[in-house]
Amino acid sequence: MTSLKQSLKLAALGLAAVAAAVGLSTALPLPSQAQTGLTIFGGVETEYRLGYLIDFNYPFSTNARYYLNIMRTKLPRDVISLEIDYPDTFTEIGGRFDPNAIELRSGDWRGRDVIPVKAIDWIEAENRIEIIPEAPIPANTNLVVVMSNVRNPRRYGYHYFNLRMMFQGDVVNQYAGTWPMEIAADRNQRR
Repeated sequence: MTSLKQSLKLAALGLAAVAAAVGLSTALPLPSQAQTGLTIFGGVETEYRLGYLIDFNYPFSTNARYYLNIMRTKLPRDVISLEIDYPDTFTEIGGRFDPNAIELRSGDWRGRDVIPVKAIDWIEAENRIEIIPEAPIPANTNLVVVMSNVRNPRRYGYHYFNLRMMFQGDVVNQYAGTWPMEIAADRNQRR
């Protein structure tokens, strides 16, 4: 009987240690879009993770602005078109884009000079946006896709936007990376 009590005590101590470890792991701060680091359970591999910024990032904001950064290492050759696809969940819970308020800029973070575009098409049925510049974008150029007047979804969530680009001389788009976006994150702001 004594050994049974000792076994139960040891099991209880083991469970307490596991509970303490779980408690410590939940007390760690949540990552924001500016942080990078170790992803334990899935996510976007570091080499394909693209940076971004969002202005007015609260639920159902009608004037959110997304700055989707594309670093120059993603442009080994001249680019003739860009394609951004997004998940169904973005529009299912109220997210919308204004294709007339999308532009390409050179530079990083918020961008600098506007790059003239021939066409910007929002193909809602296929959850994608196509951007065709007037002239090929030179290799090794930092780019920013700026989406203004975006209506954020009603609820907070992570939405993975994927980038594909067509390079000069190619006939198909090639995957370049993913923006793992935390959208409608600032729940304390009001419209």
